Amino acid sequence: MAYVVRRQSVYYLNLRLPKHLFPHRHTLRISLGVRERRTALYLAASLVQRVHAYLNEHPLADLATLQALCYQWREATPTPLLRPTSTRRIEGTTYSRRDSPSLANLTKLYIEEGKRGSTWREGSLGEVERALSDLLELMGDMPVATFDAHQARLLKDRLSRCPQYFGLRPEFKGRTLREVVDSAVSYKTITAVTVNNRLRKLSAFLNWCKSNSYLTENPLAGMKVMVGSAKEARLSFDKHDLVALLDQASLGKEARKHPWRYWLPLLGRATGARLEELCQLRTDDFIEQQGIQCIRIDDSREDQKLKNASSRRILPLHPALIELGLLRYVESTRATGADRLFHDLVAVRGKLGHAPSKWFGRYKQGMGINNPRKTFHSFRHTLIDDLRDAGVQDSLIKRIVGHEDASVTFSIYGSRNPLKAMVDALQHIHLPA
Repeated sequence: MAYVVRRQSVYYLNLRLPKHLFPHRHTLRISLGVRERRTALYLAASLVQRVHAYLNEHPLADLATLQALCYQWREATPTPLLRPTSTRRIEGTTYSRRDSPSLANLTKLYIEEGKRGSTWREGSLGEVERALSDLLELMGDMPVATFDAHQARLLKDRLSRCPQYFGLRPEFKGRTLREVVDSAVSYKTITAVTVNNRLRKLSAFLNWCKSNSYLTENPLAGMKVMVGSAKEARLSFDKHDLVALLDQASLGKEARKHPWRYWLPLLGRATGARLEELCQLRTDDFIEQQGIQCIRIDDSREDQKLKNASSRRILPLHPALIELGLLRYVESTRATGADRLFHDLVAVRGKLGHAPSKWFGRYKQGMGINNPRKTFHSFRHTLIDDLRDAGVQDSLIKRIVGHEDASVTFSIYGSRNPLKAMVDALQHIHLPA
């Protein structure tokens, strides 16, 4: 647990340290060297984040070293420029910063207006509500006019320290998100990509506040966590990995409990599609076009969603998938009256891929693949690499995997889906048959 205290008008950080690392002294006290509370809170949050990161990498660090580092970090941390309390004029009414509408009330208005206008799909609405809930839990309710650049930086810092699956993990039961974030407990945090997704949703909310004259500026505009490219974050599978992961006997054994355990790895290898795109497939997404058996990646149903407009596409089915009986499985599922191909998947926070992602992590480790940068998404990178190695045009590869590319018009293929070119390209992708 971290908190700030004031001694003789100067603020100090008191940070409770993990008992298993510091059995003889549990608290680290650092003078923040400032007399203004908001500046102290900003410096304290920055130091706590650095201490957590340092202890994760250097668990044997001694207290003296940690104190010295904290003072170095304190001096290197730029303090925010604080503005005095001001008065704003909004829609003909004069509001002081403290008397402006609260964040909690405005989030309710924002959600109600969005629902009336059908702004979000059901799954997206849940993500927006989750982001707004995080805002209130991490920052507390406050007049919207007091949510300034300093508060925005604190929010970004606290979001970056949020644990993965907070509401699902038993060790956090009975504790608030803010309590966990401010604690010195080690846990796996949400990814930078997830942080940025929530910041974008919250920035959209503040843009709404600005357009409705509750704010003059959006302090979250353009704010994000630096993150490497997807190519750096994920590695492709090598040939040995693919042989192990797509072994028919191993997949058949896994499929005894859930058929999707058999088909998802094969579909990932043959299509390069994202896990969520595959999990939300409907039986009527398997169609025939131009005499070619195809799979449709779409968001035409209420519980389907895509990353972007370029993700909407039609792909030819790899011949090996047909030989392995995919279309027979589609027909047998359709005969049961089920709409979704993998109808036993249950969405967790709007994601059907939650259980498959967890299972695949265990499955690949059982196959001896322990590199954390090799995930289900690595099938996507592998397909792209294989097609490039085979000399397939980059524009066609982007069309196959649903990548955005504003510089490519695809005019060489005319207005139709380049199915024949895709069929030729996918011949370079080898699957067990």
